[in-house]
Amino acid sequence: MMLYKKVMLALKQRIDSGEFQIGDNLPTETKLVEEYAVSRITVRKAIDELVKMAMVEKRQGAGTTVIGQSMTGSMSNLRSNREYLAESGGKLSYEVDQFSLITPPDHVAQALMIDRNEKVFFIRRFMYINEVLSIYEDSYMPVRLFPDLSLNHLRGSKYYYLEQILGLKIDGAIQDFEAILPNEHMAQCLTVSEQTPLLKLISVGKLTDGQLFEYTEIVSKPKTYSYKHYLKR
Repeated sequence: MMLYKKVMLALKQRIDSGEFQIGDNLPTETKLVEEYAVSRITVRKAIDELVKMAMVEKRQGAGTTVIGQSMTGSMSNLRSNREYLAESGGKLSYEVDQFSLITPPDHVAQALMIDRNEKVFFIRRFMYINEVLSIYEDSYMPVRLFPDLSLNHLRGSKYYYLEQILGLKIDGAIQDFEAILPNEHMAQCLTVSEQTPLLKLISVGKLTDGQLFEYTEIVSKPKTYSYKHYLKR
């Protein structure tokens, strides 16, 4: 591994652990050179990587300031993105790009176990983590389950809407992953090349009564959101 990447990972871990809080300045370049026994060029490259990850920001005359932490979702249980981010102290916001009534694509109808002609809401949302567009999300939700679903509900946590407003109980979700190449629109939104491999999470949510309530595809911007899975033997 390149030396600057080792320094970057060490600093990233210190930010994620809370040693450096959002709003704190990182140690000066001189101190980092001494601490890690590397050159100034190595430190600068490490900092540049953290800038690309939207974790720090260089400010003229004010040093390097922490502006965000990496968001890691644990796959051991099902929680909303807002619940995950609350643990890291980051800022989360949603932008609803599309909200329409459609007949579902065949693969969605099959996944939700509904008739091909049953109406669903199609929702495209962008999730910003610390003001950086980090997640591109497409969801399909049966209209019969959520006839009063509105834009206002979608600007916040869907799980909050289901559980706190509708009083529904979520049992869990069947999730799968696949590697994709983004289309032009997705690449523009996530500011990546169309040749950049991305990880897509496919999730089918289930209520405690057995009803399947959503089919969602989530694509995350590299280095801003990751998934962690602990497998117990």
